[in-house]
Amino acid sequence: MITINFRDPTYSPESGGFHPVEIRLENRDTIWHFCYITDFAYLGMGGLAKELDFDFQAGVFQNFLGIYPIEQASDMYQIWEGNFLHYWQTMHVYKLNISS
Repeated sequence: MITINFRDPTYSPESGGFHPVEIRLENRDTIWHFCYITDFAYLGMGGLAKELDFDFQAGVFQNFLGIYPIEQASDMYQIWEGNFLHYWQTMHVYKLNISS
């Protein structure tokens, strides 16, 4: 398993910024599979919490409103992915940490 953490070093509850993202990959039979993608956000001045969680292994999508079958998140995922890729590849806001 590999976990990739994308962090905006300036992100804080006071000043905002770009949400931290965690992606876990698992190698099964020489093929890499997504386990989950989680987008975190501050809840007020409290700690970080899952804002969006695409759990491909469990087949569910979770947000602040509840838990749903992953199939119901396809539109949300496409929007999220487009934004994330823009922030990462075009704006270069994230610092990466990879662990196994």
